[in-house]
Amino acid sequence: MATHRQSALPPRRAIQPSGRIARGEVSAASSQFERGLSWMRFPPRLEKQYLNDSAPRRVRYFLISGLLALFVFNGFLLADYLMAPDVFMLAVKVRLLWFSPFAIVMLSVTWWLRHQVPKRISPQALEYLVLLSGVLAAACLGYILSVSRAPNSQYYHVGLMAVIMYGNMVQRLRFWYALAFSLMVYAIHIAGVLTVPVFNHRLLVPMVALLGATVVFTLMANYALERDGRRQYLLSLRRKNLLLDLGEVQARLQQLSRMDALTGLFNRRHFQQYLQQTWQRARHDQDTLAIIMLDVDHFKRFNDRYGHPAGDQCLMRVAQALQDKLRRPGDLVARYGGEEFIAVLPHADADIAFKAADRIRQAIADLGIAHEDSDTAATVTASVGVATCQVHADMREEDLIAAADAALYKAKQSGRNRVEVRTL
Repeated sequence: MATHRQSALPPRRAIQPSGRIARGEVSAASSQFERGLSWMRFPPRLEKQYLNDSAPRRVRYFLISGLLALFVFNGFLLADYLMAPDVFMLAVKVRLLWFSPFAIVMLSVTWWLRHQVPKRISPQALEYLVLLSGVLAAACLGYILSVSRAPNSQYYHVGLMAVIMYGNMVQRLRFWYALAFSLMVYAIHIAGVLTVPVFNHRLLVPMVALLGATVVFTLMANYALERDGRRQYLLSLRRKNLLLDLGEVQARLQQLSRMDALTGLFNRRHFQQYLQQTWQRARHDQDTLAIIMLDVDHFKRFNDRYGHPAGDQCLMRVAQALQDKLRRPGDLVARYGGEEFIAVLPHADADIAFKAADRIRQAIADLGIAHEDSDTAATVTASVGVATCQVHADMREEDLIAAADAALYKAKQSGRNRVEVRTL
């Protein structure tokens, strides 16, 4: 059974669940995006979380699109046959026996290790795989065309446009990887047009310009897509943080609704709820239960003599004494109203409850708070009423509270600064 202890509410500490980024860091990244984030990167911690969060989806997409791209890549054997028939068998070997086994192994390893990303394998490894596969596909195409002497093979360099679009638009490499990938493929293209034996040099500028335009336009689109994706991620993260903040505020408000603002103890409402729950358990187990009710002696006189601020300080010190002396698991102390306090003690018979109540009474007397208008003592004292019972089906918790109140009244009538016990 949980131990219920009260204290003044601690300073607010932000909850940091796994995957949550501090609000300030998210706001700073958002401001950078509004101004224009040319380097396409978040602050380090946010960047790491962004890559980790997007990794599972990118892995799944890579596997599906990579498999489809492999079929498309090998489907271009038809173009090889029509435009470079003299090296068709070489094309079959390069596409089916060289590149395809590599791609199948790469896809298989990725599928096998898909659950390790990003736990043990960095999400950037996927970017390198896409970049490598795209560059190898371009290199295979360049190699085939470099040895072909067919008249139409010089036009086949436009096939590299499909490779660039695959990396930049289909796989959507991160922008900096897409830039490196595009420059490598473009370099393969330039080397190819300069070394193809039958290349018409009047086509040099149009071919280079056409592929160059493809590089520029696909990179612009890639940049815009990644920028929008990062902005959407920021908005999603801000919404998530807002929901967490709202949940935290709701929890704090719920906590405050159960607490007494002055003493830091639970309030009467929460005490009644807790007593009802404890009563149900005790009735089910036919267990003993005790209630301690306490009243500060002559407190109105204390307030009149020393003022309300001093009265508040007095109640706070009395509340602390109650907390210090009731530390058993399940014990709960509450402010019942004004200068009255109440406590519930599960699994407590009359002897246990009386000893606990007398410790509280003595602790309050030992505080030594001056009370010159008291008829009982020169310092603040308290009268305590205790009621105990073994809970059974015919009893109600209100009966136990009434018995404790009656015992408290008897303690006052008997001279105050004492403990009276009633057993039901």
